[in-house]
Amino acid sequence: MKSWAIVVGINDYPQQAGQRPLRGAVADACDFADWILDPQGGNVAPERLFFWTYPWPEPPLPGRLGTYLSGELPLWFSHDDGWQPPDSTCAPKAMDITSTIEQVGRTANSTALDDGDTEIRRIYVFLAGHGIRAQTFDRNEETCFLAGDFRPLSSNLAAGLVPCESFRKALLHNRFDEAILFTDCCRSETARLTLKAQPVSDYSGDPIATWGMAFAAQDGEPAYETQTPPVRGAFSSALMHGLRTYRPGPGGELHAALLRDFVVTNIKSYTNSGQVPNLLYRPDPDGPLIVTGSQAGGRNHPNGPLVDVSALANGTKLILNGGDNKPVPGMAPFTVTGPTLQLPPLAVGLYLIEIADGSGRYTMFVQPTPENVRVP
Repeated sequence: MKSWAIVVGINDYPQQAGQRPLRGAVADACDFADWILDPQGGNVAPERLFFWTYPWPEPPLPGRLGTYLSGELPLWFSHDDGWQPPDSTCAPKAMDITSTIEQVGRTANSTALDDGDTEIRRIYVFLAGHGIRAQTFDRNEETCFLAGDFRPLSSNLAAGLVPCESFRKALLHNRFDEAILFTDCCRSETARLTLKAQPVSDYSGDPIATWGMAFAAQDGEPAYETQTPPVRGAFSSALMHGLRTYRPGPGGELHAALLRDFVVTNIKSYTNSGQVPNLLYRPDPDGPLIVTGSQAGGRNHPNGPLVDVSALANGTKLILNGGDNKPVPGMAPFTVTGPTLQLPPLAVGLYLIEIADGSGRYTMFVQPTPENVRVP
């Protein structure tokens, strides 16, 4: 598979946009970009990553993203100026975002046709910032990401909106074979619902293709940032936790359906707002394969299962034993602090979760397991 990615994070919008500053969108974009560059993550080559945040990340940055930013960055397409490096003094415009990757996709498709190359081409999109629900010209309501040129004009035609669903459809039309979009922004229905988004894509059909779309919240609902430093998007925090550590398949596979379940469950660790992400995908029932193999960062064992401990009182101690019914070496007892408990990476094998109350109760599971484990 050949993969590309476009990653945008906006904390600060121009005054004319009328948006309060965010604190975590840039950090979220940086985190996702670092994962997308990881051979055990998104496995996108640096020359195929289109990255732009505002403000620009403060150097020095460690890891793969730091190396990427210290090199020659891929050019972005502007209808005014042609191909240019990302401008670190401002946020990208809506047309910068859509036109750049649509042009790249069209070129990749044309090259593949000329060369007889049938290798799958995938595009990842990550957008973190503000968002609203707005109408497109076909009168559909869509979640729209607010780019740097968003202006709620006196008329009902607003610039600076990226309609996410329309964008996905355009990316799959004679450009890429698969599209995976993550958007960490509000989906609130405000007075601006009467706004219509200016067209930013050139296709309104719906190609039959493999895709996934992950929204930070349900239709009409806000998205939240964490309340304690370092401030991040609650959705992005749960998403990155899953992308980096959750490998439920027997070969370490993570499909969209199980990523959805993981994020919906684990976002509660980052916000008590009741925020519920919405992840859509095709084809059913599992959706696209998001990532496979060992965990990002070089760890070799798949993540342990998510354990349902809702039947136990907070403060209850749990001991993880191996197949020999002896505690796993170096593994301290776990303490119940909520309805679920995420086990760390574990080698393949048989395990027992013992309730350390003298009752002798335990729950057995085989690692890896695609199912959550319940401790009664």
